[in-house]
Amino acid sequence: MKVLVGYATVHGSTAEVAQRIGNVLTQRGHNVTVADVKTLTHVDEYEGFVLGSAIEAGTWLPEFKAFLKAFDTQLGDKPIYLWVNCIRVLEEYGMSHVMDFYMVPDLLKKLNVRSRTAFAGKLDLQAVDWDERWSLAARYDGHAWPSNFDGDFRDWDKIDDWATAAANDLQAVVVKS
Repeated sequence: MKVLVGYATVHGSTAEVAQRIGNVLTQRGHNVTVADVKTLTHVDEYEGFVLGSAIEAGTWLPEFKAFLKAFDTQLGDKPIYLWVNCIRVLEEYGMSHVMDFYMVPDLLKKLNVRSRTAFAGKLDLQAVDWDERWSLAARYDGHAWPSNFDGDFRDWDKIDDWATAAANDLQAVVVKS
């Protein structure tokens, strides 16, 4: 199946996750393109989509939302697998918070999302500007010291497992023309 792994990233962590997911899908026999959604001008040739965005200020990146809105007709009823990278999943109840509040329901209801998840991502506090630090501080739940979230927290086994499940599901999907 011809699959687009599209992503939106701020500091590159989500791009690295997208590449990893693309590698898993390729190993499972899919014809995969991995691309930043900002670079895409058409998506008609793809039969399935694995899409991800970093979370910034409590929501998907603007270019990711713009991509979904621009191509909602082409995405239609094709299978979509969605992930986000968000450091909040490290907090107590963080995964449920991200899944409940950081998925954009008005966009999701138009799409055939077969699976969605969140990964912890990577945070280099030295690379984060002051505006982004304010946003992080405003969303901090007080459960753990913020410096505990400085580092690479991507669980590559979890990412591989989710990508493998998506690859297997894609093999079982009958795509409508």
